[in-house]
Amino acid sequence: MSTLGTIAPVLHHAPRTAGVAGLPSIAASGATPIKSLARLIPARWRHRPSRRTIRVSLLLLVIAAISLGDLYLTLTFLKSGGMNEGNPIARYIMSFNCQWLLSAWKVLLTMTACGILLGCRKARSAEIAAWFGVAVMVWLAFRWHEYAQFAPDAAASVLRSQFQPHDWVSLTSERAVRQP
Repeated sequence: MSTLGTIAPVLHHAPRTAGVAGLPSIAASGATPIKSLARLIPARWRHRPSRRTIRVSLLLLVIAAISLGDLYLTLTFLKSGGMNEGNPIARYIMSFNCQWLLSAWKVLLTMTACGILLGCRKARSAEIAAWFGVAVMVWLAFRWHEYAQFAPDAAASVLRSQFQPHDWVSLTSERAVRQP
């Protein structure tokens, strides 16, 4: 018997060489580096997200972006003479004359809503709710556009007169200006 015939069974049953942290090395497994790295990712994370998941995630990004724009415009108008606020809860928060409290409240509400929808992103109802949220935020953006056209005149006339509408709020360096 030749020497090669006696060595071949030994090489066939030789233990695989260990790589980093006891994992099989790429050279020993014969796999490509990408496939070897993919085995390190848990199986439940290796799947491609569904189209609904991608749509809901993108819609939530749109909601978050428009919400940040809403926050910016709200603070800008509050500091430059005031504005009408139709939401009584927001008016109450604004009455504390604290831009950080208002910002935290708006960001917390947006994050909570987006977090709930992100958690349910695989459900059809979450996608419908996300589309509805985007529609509301786009409507709000158009309202801001309309408001920005007449706000300087409205603020000037309210500040000149002694009468302030019940929904008029502003942020000042002294105290919140609002009607009880």
